[in-house]
Amino acid sequence: MNSNTQVAGNNLWQCVRPSKSDSERSISLIPPDGEFELMRYRTTKDIILPFRVIPLVREVGRTKLEVKVVIKSNFKPSRLAQKIEARIPTPLNTSGVQVICVKGKGKAKFKASGNAIVWKTKHVAGMKESQISTETELLPTNDKKKWAQPPISISLEVPFAPSGLKVLYLKVFEPQLNYSDHNIIKWAHYIGRSGIYQTCC
Repeated sequence: MNSNTQVAGNNLWQCVRPSKSDSERSISLIPPDGEFELMRYRTTKDIILPFRVIPLVREVGRTKLEVKVVIKSNFKPSRLAQKIEARIPTPLNTSGVQVICVKGKGKAKFKASGNAIVWKTKHVAGMKESQISTETELLPTNDKKKWAQPPISISLEVPFAPSGLKVLYLKVFEPQLNYSDHNIIKWAHYIGRSGIYQTCC
């Protein structure tokens, strides 16, 4: 593993030799059959945020909101993010939402049950910009407080590790079956999935 990434609170699979993983930042193990979880970790520094979200909310009187959200992909153009879903909260007294414009890929729909505009996109290439503009109609209310919009949340998958953790080399040894490292096809596939990814207006 690369030595520049700071990892905290990592939990290794029970058959990994912990002393070697700590000192050499390498992992040695006898894997089981099938799929298994090798390591679970967390990091709070130098995280690569795959998207930048720029929201703009403007009140038009007391019964209308104009909402504009720009999403910029912050990774290499050769990569594709998939299953992107943005949830843009609306006030509790929303009577309807009109989607004025969607620039880029994707479709948007107002979900009254969740008080949110749900904007879904199948895939987005790196260094691209997508934008949505909506008008939200509000029912009259006696509440004079200005609406405090909850954070916009995004779920997604990206083909890299936002933590920066990488596999630098992979070696396979199987003495009983007489396999050598040169006879094995080796590859590492990275998938980064969002946990709680939110941005405030």
